[in-house]
Amino acid sequence: MPSAITRKNPLSIFLIAIVLGGCSTPVKKEPSSPVVVPSKWKASSMKSPLAPSGWLSTFRDPALDTVVRGVLADNYDLKAAAARLRLAVAQSRVVSADLYPQLGVRAGASVNDTPLYNAQSVNYQVDPGNWNYTVNLALSWELDVWGRLRSLSQASKADAASATFTYEGARLSLAGQAAKGWFAVIESREQVRIAEETLASLRKTKDLARARYDNGAVSSFDVHLSSSDETAAEANLVQRRQNHADAKRSLETLLGRYPSAELEDHRVSFPRLIPEVPAGLPSELLLRRPDLRAADWSLFASDNRLFSASTERLPRLALTSTAGTPSILLQDITNDTSFLYTVAANLTAPILDGGRILGNIKSAKARRDAAAAVYAQQVLTAFREVENTLSNETTLVARERLQEKALGELREAYRIATIRYKSGQIDIVSLLQAQRSMLVSESVLLSTRLARLNNRIDLFLALGESVGERTSAMHFRDEARLLPLPNT
Repeated sequence: MPSAITRKNPLSIFLIAIVLGGCSTPVKKEPSSPVVVPSKWKASSMKSPLAPSGWLSTFRDPALDTVVRGVLADNYDLKAAAARLRLAVAQSRVVSADLYPQLGVRAGASVNDTPLYNAQSVNYQVDPGNWNYTVNLALSWELDVWGRLRSLSQASKADAASATFTYEGARLSLAGQAAKGWFAVIESREQVRIAEETLASLRKTKDLARARYDNGAVSSFDVHLSSSDETAAEANLVQRRQNHADAKRSLETLLGRYPSAELEDHRVSFPRLIPEVPAGLPSELLLRRPDLRAADWSLFASDNRLFSASTERLPRLALTSTAGTPSILLQDITNDTSFLYTVAANLTAPILDGGRILGNIKSAKARRDAAAAVYAQQVLTAFREVENTLSNETTLVARERLQEKALGELREAYRIATIRYKSGQIDIVSLLQAQRSMLVSESVLLSTRLARLNNRIDLFLALGESVGERTSAMHFRDEARLLPLPNT
């Protein structure tokens, strides 16, 4: 029978291990910028706060709310991202389990029978007293003297936090796609309307040219030229209708529906944008952007894995224990004298490993350096995206106002050209040119308004502004010093 260690010795070993545990694992710090962050954005002097209830509410559009929330509820890509998040959280719990003692039970039964032989057959005589039973508990526990297991646990939890923010980023991006998809449906439908009005207007011009031709005021050239423009307008209308159907199918796919191009979009128009441009402060970006938070947590995970790899050079101390009933009779299973246990402490340390540990350390350091570089690049990219969208906001506002003014002038020019053509003061070419310019300008104005709406969405996403409701990532978004384990 193995020699039993007294009950006092395991406790002593455990206390010694606690005293020796002087190595501290990496500590999470607030995200920092690789460059000096200005006090305000360079592209805009505005400091208007972000929407307290999320960017979706700033459009004040119930139809847009329905579309975005429908996409967030039913999109299959987002469901796949949620499953990957649950996988990361579950994996972090698996890794953290190594910090705790592992306890198992093993039970068995056996019988020792004496066979009786005769010339005809073999008979067995079973004596119930020969049945033996064993019940054993096995305990194993690696004492985390140097913090190797704690650092691995922190790394896995950081992976889960990074996955949470990655999911939040995917969610925001998908909401932005949904909003842009809805705006594209409205814009394409309005382009169909403009194309229909263009065709109707050109038919009136052709009728006017034919009437003047019938009266002998103009040649057939006017009729043929106006008819040519009418045919081109018909072709443009066909394409615009196709674009409208494509836009609806794209949005229906985001909504998790069959792309039948039957999405209801009547009696809706572009939402009005609030004049104030939400910007916040540059220093807030590191805490608000989900992709930056995800990269920051990935960097912290790589720090912990580098620490864990460095501790591979140090000895490991593990406790193992077995307790139970060795081969006993059933009636003695509760007898204290038949209950035995063993406790052992194992100390292992590497001597020769062919460079494996050093290679692991170098690999972990390279991954850590790569994670740091990725984080720095993402920070710079995020600042560039905000500055670009803020600058585009100013540019698009100016373009929209100038386009509105130009459209007003072209409408008046077309009115005058129609009067003059009827009176024979100008030819058909001048009339059609004024007409085309007016209709093209109306289409361009519509596209400019769409670009401004899309840029506002890009600005919200660049700032890391939420859609509205609280999410698991937002619950600990501002707690940069804590290491959460998301509940998903």
